[in-house]
Amino acid sequence: MENSIDFKKKISNIKKSEVLVLRNVTHFPVYNREFEIPHMVVSLVHSGHARAIYDMHEVSFGKNELTVVMPNHILLPLESSEDYNVTLFFLSEDFVKEVKHCILSHDYSKFHTSPSCVITDKQAEKLLKMVDVLEIICGSSPASLPNRHQLLIYMVDVIYEFVNSFRVAQDVNIKHNSRQSALFNKFCDLLAKHYKESREVIFYAEMLDLTPKYFSRVIFETVGVTAGEWIDEYVTAKAKHVLRTRPDLTAQDVGRNIGFADAATFSRYFKRVSGLTPKQYRDGLNVVADAQDTDSLEAEA
Repeated sequence: MENSIDFKKKISNIKKSEVLVLRNVTHFPVYNREFEIPHMVVSLVHSGHARAIYDMHEVSFGKNELTVVMPNHILLPLESSEDYNVTLFFLSEDFVKEVKHCILSHDYSKFHTSPSCVITDKQAEKLLKMVDVLEIICGSSPASLPNRHQLLIYMVDVIYEFVNSFRVAQDVNIKHNSRQSALFNKFCDLLAKHYKESREVIFYAEMLDLTPKYFSRVIFETVGVTAGEWIDEYVTAKAKHVLRTRPDLTAQDVGRNIGFADAATFSRYFKRVSGLTPKQYRDGLNVVADAQDTDSLEAEA
């Protein structure tokens, strides 16, 4: 059973190991708090259920739920049942960059718009057998297995081939226009990389060699919101993450941390999107924390 300390410690070593497999994980590392990691995470639920917010949209996980969480995307865990049990495997940031051409060939863009699907018991059994092999390779040193790196790439390619076939077989409810999906996929990656640099639709349209009008239409048809709204919600979610996790930083520091030149501009932007100033958002967090502490003390009494 993985506890929070073991979880964080093992994740910290992933750059060296490239791929990490964790078995019998029974809870998220945090709850009601946004977190993001630069690695790709694949999970398979064995029992129980959980809920989370993934890039501003609520998602749920149940038995045989297969989920792919993309690098640098925001996850806010809400709850998990007492019998929640999941197998996870992580691909390091550098490893993802190297194998991205393999993943792209397996309809990588689907994982942005719909990160999970339910597979059958037999499909879950097949996947776990492949993860067994992946774990054996991960546990081998380069000295004992000279081709370890190439074998990891090969095994990840095989796994994603099966993952993609599972999704197709389950007829996942995703818009299947391949060009639109590919453009949205590229947009998500660009936004995760450049959101501190620009929050303008035209910036991302130009990077994709599209007119802003066509770009906005593609995004709206793919996810139901405009490109500008998606950018605003993404940047605000990043800001909330810093406000929540770094109480030592001033609002100006938080704004600078996510690419704003001054506190006033950051405050106006944050309020326009969220309806609150950064201070009001933080004060609300403190009220919730105080209420939770009071409830805890009353329960102990």
